[in-house]
Amino acid sequence: MADFGGFMRFTVNGSPLTLRAKFESEPSALEMDGGANQNGSIYRTMKPMGYIFEPTFEDTPTGTATALDWAAIMLGGPYNISLVEEQTGRLHTWTGAQFEGKPRVDHMTGEVTGIKGRATAYAKTSS
Repeated sequence: MADFGGFMRFTVNGSPLTLRAKFESEPSALEMDGGANQNGSIYRTMKPMGYIFEPTFEDTPTGTATALDWAAIMLGGPYNISLVEEQTGRLHTWTGAQFEGKPRVDHMTGEVTGIKGRATAYAKTSS
């Protein structure tokens, strides 16, 4: 049985952001689309898209009562981002990343959704 998930540490330019719930990533910078010609032959087209990841954050850093400045986070960048999977020892890094989307804060749970990251480079290493 493969090990996934568990506790994950997420940093943006060395500063931690707390993750909640899920974290998804797209480990290919290309989107491939296919079709068929009139003669029955097939083809595909390629669209560059960068390396995309979709985190769910916590709005308030642990031990503080102050919410994060999401406008500043969204306007900032490019960022160097890392994600460490404590259970597996995997390290994911995104270089030259920017955030996009429309942050939404659930004030009942503290979850922040609606944000995607897009980077120019991605690497995954195992310890």
